[in-house]
This record gives sequence, structure tokens and C-alpha cells, in this order.
Amino acid sequence: MEKQFRFGIIGSGIISEYHAQAIKAQTNAKIVAVSDIVRANAEKFAAKHKCEINDDWQKMIKREDIDAICVCTPTGLHAQQSIAAAKAGKHILVEKTMAIKVKDATEMIHVAKDNGVKLGVIYQKRTEEAPNRIKKAIEKGLFGKMIFGDASIKYWRNQAYYDSAAWRGTWEHEGGGSSITQGSHGIDLILYMMGDVEKIYAKIDTVAHKDIEVEDIAIAILTYKNGAYGRLQTASATNPGQGNVFDINGTLGTTVLVADKITSWAVSDSKEIVAKETITDVKGKASTAASSATIFPVEGHIIQVKNFISALRTGEELICSGEEGRRSLQLIAALYESAKRGEEVYLDEVL
Repeated sequence: MEKQFRFGIIGSGIISEYHAQAIKAQTNAKIVAVSDIVRANAEKFAAKHKCEINDDWQKMIKREDIDAICVCTPTGLHAQQSIAAAKAGKHILVEKTMAIKVKDATEMIHVAKDNGVKLGVIYQKRTEEAPNRIKKAIEKGLFGKMIFGDASIKYWRNQAYYDSAAWRGTWEHEGGGSSITQGSHGIDLILYMMGDVEKIYAKIDTVAHKDIEVEDIAIAILTYKNGAYGRLQTASATNPGQGNVFDINGTLGTTVLVADKITSWAVSDSKEIVAKETITDVKGKASTAASSATIFPVEGHIIQVKNFISALRTGEELICSGEEGRRSLQLIAALYESAKRGEEVYLDEVL
């Protein structure tokens, strides 16, 4: 019988439930322990998932009966806890966004390598069929020379969402607003499909929420390394939230991705002939995350946990490694730097 892969979870808030469900969906994995500074939350989690409680996460990561740590705490704690877990010899699966600062993400990557452990980042939308179909089409040149890669990431969060925790809406503990939190998945996905961005010009503002330090809207112009341009919008202020919408255009074709469904797919054999719209066979589901921070599908987490275990046992490539997870953070950091300086910023400046 295959030995069970043993997880410890730091943090027992909303996102930890998705990690727990994903672990329990595996036949070769189990949850050993959970740690949370709020004892009542840990007790509720432990009772539901039948695991132990460690009041001190720093002691939990040193347990010999734990192979890997899921980091499910506020973003500002990810780097500290991931680095400590790596130094303790534990593999790490950290929620998005992997850190607040690019330099911290880089240290996480280096420490994991130095200690011979794997570092995975949760970006579960990479597991969906539709964006992978688009990514492959771009790589094969199906759409011709790429012209635009636009991402509209418009979410709604009410004031109660920001008031629910002291770390929300702060630069120190959340690292930003709509771009780093609500926008993180969509930003990762546009980079995953289109490739890296060379430079960015951005503006941010706070228009719909009170007593928060960070932006609830952002807009930016992107210049991709492949020569294409892009428009990036993020928001936690649009009511209701519209979720993720990606418009991708080339000289030979166009595709539109709404949530996880391709709604348009038009290609041509020549840039002189209008591209013909076809009905895609890629299915999708309606997104609930656009207007809710607590309800979204768990299937992507299940796939990433399975991949994480396989990467450790068979050498399978991680769906999102530390290096891959850093790409979106680098763009977000450049977005904030551009808005601060009021000028275009090259992404290499923030790496």
C-alpha cells in the first residue's frame, strides 16, 4: 500500500477549507495537523477534518510526521512561513499571491532550492481546459502575430469584506488591493497564455471603499515581450462583479475567454481574409467568485494538490512552481511602482 503523503496546514480561514478538501480528495494524502492563532478556528477545522492542533506553527513545521506545509494565511505572512518551512525540510504549497514583495518571493525560491524541497504556488485556473487551449494556440501561431492581450478583472467586495479582518486593505499586510488580491489569478492567467510583459504604465485609485489604504480600481497599458500590447483592469469596486474577461487578438484570429469558458474563437488562413467564427467545444461554468470571496470551485485545488504530490514522488513538473508564481507578482509590483511614479516601468526594474 502506498505511503500517505502528510500535510500540515497553517491558517484555518476560508482558503484552508479548499486545501483540506483537495487533500482529502487524494487517495494517498492526509491532513496531520493545523495551526492558527485563533484557537477556536483551529478547533472547528480540526473537528471537521479529524486532525491535530498545533498552537505554534513554528513547532508544527518541525514535526517528523509531516511532509509538506500548506500556507493558507494572509499574504503578508506567506514569505516568513514558507521560508521557515523550507528550512525545516518541508515541501511548501502556498496560496496565491505567494508574497507581497518580489524580493521575498525570490528568497522563498532560493531557500527551497537550498534545502532540497519543492515550492508550489496555488494558481488553480491554470488547470482549466480553456486557457490551456488558448495558450497552445498562441504558441503554435494559430492566431498569427499577437496584437492584443487584454484582461478585465472586475470584482465586487463590499465594505464588510474589508472590515472583516485588520490586515485587509493594507499595504503592509495585504500588499495592495484589487490588483494583488482579486486580480492575482487573472494576471497569472494572462501571462500564462500570452507570455511575459516587458513594461507597464498604470494608474490606481480608491473610489468605492472607506478606510482602506489600497486601490479598489486599477488600469494599465502593457507591452508584452512578444510585441503585443494589452489593457489590464482590476477592481473590487464594480457592482456586481463581472469576473475575468480576456480578449486576445492576432493577425489571423481572435478568442475571448469569459471566466473559464471560451465565448469566441475565430481564425483565418490569411490576414487578408476575415476570420471565421466557430463554435468552440470547450465547456465552462459560471463564475461565483466575482461577487463572493468564499464560493468558488474546488476542482482546481484538487488537481494542483495531486500534481504537487506527483512532483515530489515521480518528478512530474509542477503546474505552478515558485518561479512561475513570481511572474504575476513581478507584474503587480511593477503596476504599483508605475502608479506611484506616474511613468512607464520596465518589469526587470522590480525583479
